[in-house]
Amino acid sequence: MNLLVVGLSHRTAPLELRELLAIPSRELPDTLGDLHTQFGIDEAVILSTCNRVEIYVITPDPSATSYGLIDFLSHRSHVAPEAFQSRMYCLTGPDAVRQLFGVTAGLDSMVLGESEITAQVKQAYRVAQTEETTGLVLHRLFQKALHTAKVIRSKTRLGFGQASIGSIVVALARKLFEGQLQNCEVLLWGAGKAAESTARYLIKNGVGQLWIVNRTPLKARDLATLCQSGWLSWEQALKHLAHVDIAIVCTQAPHYVIDQGDLDAVAAQRGSRPLCLVDLAVPRNVEPSLARHPGVRLYNIDDLQTITQAAQSQREQERERSDALIQEQVNHFSRWWMAVSHKKEDVPCRSVEAFSSV
Repeated sequence: MNLLVVGLSHRTAPLELRELLAIPSRELPDTLGDLHTQFGIDEAVILSTCNRVEIYVITPDPSATSYGLIDFLSHRSHVAPEAFQSRMYCLTGPDAVRQLFGVTAGLDSMVLGESEITAQVKQAYRVAQTEETTGLVLHRLFQKALHTAKVIRSKTRLGFGQASIGSIVVALARKLFEGQLQNCEVLLWGAGKAAESTARYLIKNGVGQLWIVNRTPLKARDLATLCQSGWLSWEQALKHLAHVDIAIVCTQAPHYVIDQGDLDAVAAQRGSRPLCLVDLAVPRNVEPSLARHPGVRLYNIDDLQTITQAAQSQREQERERSDALIQEQVNHFSRWWMAVSHKKEDVPCRSVEAFSSV
């Protein structure tokens, strides 16, 4: 059996393509089931974030499976294979192990060393566990990946400075409003990890007023309480666009949360007051044409990449050390796998909570 990863990321594909192939978290259970039904794959984990879509599987025939997975992605997204096949990477064995370990540690992220990806990998692993698509190998692989991320954070300075999307959003806001965040009012759609990180950084940096928005009022209230901010219903928030300086959107909605009609409805009240829109979602949650709306400055997830350069330079010196630590962990995993393959040892699987001792 072989380990295979098929995927694309912000390094190989633009946002316009990534959002077409993205697999929403609510669809992951059914998609994992389809992989088992259509390909007979017993071990599979799908990692789908704003920056990547990767499918990790155990297969006896990596070549045939890789083509099958590309066709699978094409069918579910209604995108012709020739539109994205050249953007895909297919890695096997130690290269696939190294890819996951690097991704989990934040070495392959848009923001070098960002921490949210570790939680996203853990969640992808949990979903696969629940759907029973992880077995001996992928249990061990993902536990080791999470352990590797901890090792790198404890032994390097990779996570120091602006090391999350939330911190970069705040850096952008401070630049646009000349450091006067205390005079800014912000709407934040979403209640997930990215939203929480962004909310924490906004509060920490003294934003004047923050409003949390979510389809589920309880989630909005919980995050608002956690971050000592206010919350609004979805309908209230759209009306409140008339008064805010910044609107940040990072939901899993498969449609636009803010569109042309929403801004037209409050245009008279806003007058010439500028509005900064930050769309962290994939698929996008803000209608792209709003970039041409008078007074609007729209930024999507890829636009933020240019803002990360200063922060990146502070941590690039840690990459070599991190790469060396990852290679050590890849070697550890490879030796384990060879021992299991050759000796047919029945190594017990541990839960995700035990990864720190792997």
